[in-house]
Amino acid sequence: MRFYSLGILSLSFVLLAFAYLQPAPMHAPTLESQQKNETFNLRAADPSVFTKLLNNRLVEYMDRSVKQGIRPVANTSGLRAAHKAKKLVLVKANSGYILDTFQYSYAFLTPYAATILAEIGRAFEQQIEATPLAGTKLIVTSMTRTHYTVSKLVKRNKTAVRKSPHLNGNSFDFSFSRFQANQELKPEEMRFLQEKIAALLFQFKKDLKIWVTYEANEECLHCVARKGL
Repeated sequence: MRFYSLGILSLSFVLLAFAYLQPAPMHAPTLESQQKNETFNLRAADPSVFTKLLNNRLVEYMDRSVKQGIRPVANTSGLRAAHKAKKLVLVKANSGYILDTFQYSYAFLTPYAATILAEIGRAFEQQIEATPLAGTKLIVTSMTRTHYTVSKLVKRNKTAVRKSPHLNGNSFDFSFSRFQANQELKPEEMRFLQEKIAALLFQFKKDLKIWVTYEANEECLHCVARKGL
């Protein structure tokens, strides 16, 4: 009886050891990883297909954009007054975009323009969320200016104009040469992101939500929030 019990006990130890020595199961790729591999096609990226369509000229929309925005203000006191009157809202980093360090503008927009900016940010975030570049953000480089900051800017930048849409609180610019990413971007990754934002802004243009111009010299995408026709 004693030998029988010892045999059972020994067999139990052997089986237990065998269980521990079994190789860990191989995990199949998740659906999310499969989607990332399937949808991330760098070779097809060609931003010029869309940038040449982002060609609104100032004379086409200036009169209408002025009426849809605020009256230009002289300085920051005017901005604070417009904000207090709820004609402008303070804009912070949000889904899909961050704010650059502004030199000649301030992080204020009309409520409608702020809504359009937020829509663009969310749409961009959704477009790249199934790719290895998920989490990359747009960089907003300019928003609302005053007469004082415009006068400083035109001395530095020959392409700047005194009658700027940025004076009316409904304009914002995205960098076309910089994105906030978790890693250094390769040239093909940069083109992929540029194509995504250019195509997205073209759709917003078609939907009559913005006027937009690709400014090659400044490497930026200049947007003006638009209310209908």
